Order: sequence, then C-alpha cells, then structure tokens
Amino acid sequence: MRRALLLLALLALAGPARAQMAGNATGLGGPGTADQPALAEGSTIAAVTVEGPGGAPVAAVTEAAARRAFGLTPGSGFEAILVEAALSRVRALPGLGGATYRLALDGAGRSLTVVLRLAPGAVGPSGILAEQGIRAFPTIWRDERSLVTFIANGGLGVFTDGHPWFGRPAVFTRGSPLALNPPQGVGTGARAGWGEAYAEYGIGGATRLRESPFYLYGALTGLGAISAGQDIFRDDTRSTNELNRAYAGVIYAPLESDLRVNASVGRQAFTLEDGFLIARFTQRLNAGWLPGVYLSPRTAADLAGLVSARAGNWVFNGFWLEPNRTGEILSRTQLVGGSLRWNFDAHSHAAANVIYVPMSNTSYAVPNAPAPGGREGLLTLAARGRWADPAVAPGLWIEGALAHQSNQNFPMSAWGGYGQLGFLARDLPWQPSLSYRYAAFTGDNPATARYERFDTLYSGGLDEWLQGITMGKLLTQSNRAVHRVRLNVSPREGTNLTLDWYLNRAMELNNLGGNPRLAQLSSRDLGQEWQAVLRMPLNERLFFLGVAGLAQPGEAIRAAGGGAANWTTLQAQLFWTF
Repeated sequence: MRRALLLLALLALAGPARAQMAGNATGLGGPGTADQPALAEGSTIAAVTVEGPGGAPVAAVTEAAARRAFGLTPGSGFEAILVEAALSRVRALPGLGGATYRLALDGAGRSLTVVLRLAPGAVGPSGILAEQGIRAFPTIWRDERSLVTFIANGGLGVFTDGHPWFGRPAVFTRGSPLALNPPQGVGTGARAGWGEAYAEYGIGGATRLRESPFYLYGALTGLGAISAGQDIFRDDTRSTNELNRAYAGVIYAPLESDLRVNASVGRQAFTLEDGFLIARFTQRLNAGWLPGVYLSPRTAADLAGLVSARAGNWVFNGFWLEPNRTGEILSRTQLVGGSLRWNFDAHSHAAANVIYVPMSNTSYAVPNAPAPGGREGLLTLAARGRWADPAVAPGLWIEGALAHQSNQNFPMSAWGGYGQLGFLARDLPWQPSLSYRYAAFTGDNPATARYERFDTLYSGGLDEWLQGITMGKLLTQSNRAVHRVRLNVSPREGTNLTLDWYLNRAMELNNLGGNPRLAQLSSRDLGQEWQAVLRMPLNERLFFLGVAGLAQPGEAIRAAGGGAANWTTLQAQLFWTF
C-alpha cells in the first residue's frame, strides 16, 4: 500500500499561430502501439515474458539464462533490428536454436509485451544466401553472430470525414500553411474522402565483433507515399519518395551479466515512455504537401542520439533530439534529457524524466504585451509511476504522472499531469477492461506576471495522447483538461476493440498559442468525443486498423465558428510488414 501511495504522489505544441497549426498537423493518425514489429518501432516495452513451445512454461534455470542473453526489459525501447540481434544471443544458448519472439498488447490493449518463445533447434546459417532462396525473404543472412535483412513494410487506408473542421473549414484553417487555399479554407464541403498509401524499403543488420561483448547494428530505409482525393487540408494528388531512417549504433552486452548499454545516432524513432511528453508520431510533418495525414508514416526524428543502459531493475534512457532540422512549417527545436526508471516487479514501476530545450525558434504569446520569450531554455521535470499487484488486487492498476516546467530566460511555472484508475477482468470472456483518466495541462492566466501555459512538446499518439482523433486536430493539449472513460475488449488473442469517451474543458479563457480562431474563448466548454478503434492482426504479416469517431463541438467552438456541426470520421487501414 505504501508503494501505491508513493506512485500516486508521483499537450500539442505551444507557439505562434503558424507553428501551432503545423503542430496540429502531425500525429493525426497512425496505428499507435500495435503488435507488429514495423508498427512498434520506437515504442516502449512494458513487459517481457518467456514461454516454451505452445505457450508451455519453461524451467526456471532456462528462463533465467534466456532473459540474461536476451537483455531487454520493461522500459527499453523496441527496435526490430535490436530484438533480432538479442534473439541471436538466445539462439546461441545450448538447445535453444529454435527460439523466436512475438509481440502482444496487454489486456487493456495498449502496453507492448515482447514474448520470447524458447524452442529446441540447431544453430546454423539461414536466409536467402544460405541456400534457402527467396522463401527466406526478408532475411538475407543469419547465423549465431550476424543478421542482415531487408526491411519492407507499408500501409494503405481509405478515409471519410463528415463536416470536417466542424463544418467551418474556412474559419478554422484560415492562415494555415498546410491548406491548399488558406484564405478560402480547404473546400472540403460537407464530406471529405480520400486514400493514402506508403511503403518503407531498405536494409538493416547487426553483427558481433569477434568474441567481444560488443555488437554493431544499423538500418537505412526510404519511404514512398501517395495521397489522392479531398483530405482535411487539400484535394491534389501528390506523392513523395524520401530518406526515412538512417542510423547506426553499438551495444555492449556481456553474456555473464545483465548489464546492457546501447548507443545510437541518426534518423530514428524515439518515444519517451507512453508518449506523454515525447511520441514518435508527432516529430515529423505528415500533412500538407506531404501525403499521409492520417497514416502518419513518418516517425523518425531528423537527428537523434540515443543511449540506454540497464542493470538489474534500473533502466536509463538518455536522448538528444532534433525532430525537424529544416525549420519548414514545424518548429526547429532541440531536446536533451533522460529518464531513470526502477522496475519494482513485472507490474509496477516508477520513473523520473528531465527534458531541457537548448535551442528552439518557437515563441510564446501573451495578450496585450510583448511575448515573454519562447521554448528555448525550457526545463521540464516529471515523475511518473504505475502500480499493480495481482496478489493484492487482481486486475486493478493505478498510474499517473506529474510534470512542472520553468524557463531560464523568463518567469514561467506550468503544470501538467494525469491520474488513471483501471480494472481488467482476465477471467471473463473477451477480458474486458474499464478505466478512467483525468489529464490536465495548465493555460496562461494573463493576470499574473508568470507564463503558465504548459508546453506539451511532442506529446501524442492515437493510442494514448492524441486525446481524441478528431478533437486533436483542432485543440492543443495545452490549456486543456480531459476526462476519458475507456472500455477495451479482446475477442481473440491480438484483437482489441477500444471504446473511448472524452470530455474536454479549457483551463483558461485565454488560449493564445492554440488555433488562432480559438485564441480567446467565450466558454470553457470545448466539447466531447466518442471514438471506437478496432486493432486486428489478420496474420503475422497483415494488420487491420478501423476507426469510427463522433465529435460534438462545445460552446467555445460553436461561438468561434459562428455555428458548428458534429465532425464524424470513418477509417479503414491495412498495414503489412515483413
């Protein structure tokens, strides 16, 4: 109980109108966390479990040896190349040459679990160059020391939105650099319908350096995307083909201990914990002239230096990020920081985060006065935790986070955080779970000398921090309090149907830094949204995502738009991966 009380004790971009509108254009869709390797890149591992053939338990000694060789633990970032390299260390153990892994979501349908499957088998080369031919695709070569593989994945989707921008596109997109014709609005009419597709292609690999505990790894991929039809910003058919991921790293993984150190640099995806402050879906532009506004295929930061270390129950993740180096539309911002996490057990943890902004061209705004400054010099301190104990309260979990922001260049004191209570009924059919979350991010009170609008940095992600797939397009998370009730059921293994209800309230009537039309609110009532998301693997290569949403504008949106209609969305997306 004392631990639970300790853990209990434990967002869109803020900036000028131009930067804010662009900020809302990132992370508008995407699959969120999913149990497919290509769709889980950059997410945080919540649990690692070990099983034998057919899900049978394994001997304690064998499990311990496999976990030590595998080296991944809750709090580590998921990266397919790294997991494959870790799997090679497991396969090198006597009698475990047939080991594989799979991904799974927890009973609430969000947290990522890596399931290590131990199986007997002989160790030997495999892949296209090991006399297996094209049937071994995408593996080019694999043995107990090295892996070289093609990277091939992609997705396609069809989308239809009714009354986009609450039926007032000319009002709520005016001035946006993403709209095809900003002065007149995007011209969506009563309904927008369009299609998107993308393909990522490239090569990746990892190898052990002689008999040392050091491993080198890396990946290089391109990304082609196309969009056709009238989306929520424009109606021209457009396509791109560009560099996507390009990174290299080194791992220190001694077999005789559980110490693991990993350092990498380049264009790569990174999410801090569950995306509360930094998510991979919000760091790159996926709108305007770049196709993929709802698929959100671009998730790799333009430049990222990452280092992680694990020893015992401690996990450290350090980062230096520059998500957007070009400065076009999106803010050019550098972040440096770290997270230190303690895993109490397989169900509970606590973590502390520090994030500092040494450089940024994002500025803040206040009414009737010069801007106090901007994001540069921002310091974010956050504490977070989760508690669950099947022996004490089976199915119950409690989690939360609290963050404070200050700035070395001017007086600032802003707060953000959330608290969540949930219950998972594992013994009932479809394993239903029900949870309630309250999340709040302060706005700026113009009557004070301090700046108080919380800067949620790169918070986002459909699964947790978009906070409504429709409302998230118009509202920033700053100056916003959100009640969320979530029901999740799992009709079969890997399939999750999630029903969400969001109630949105403004913290302050002053909303400078949000959508320009909502800079001054007439009411704290922002509206509510119902959302249904179906995540369903069709097989080990194909994954289906279906979304249905209904957003009802509150008094503030209706007044700003001179009237407003309900905004509906229907989405069908198919992702494939090798």
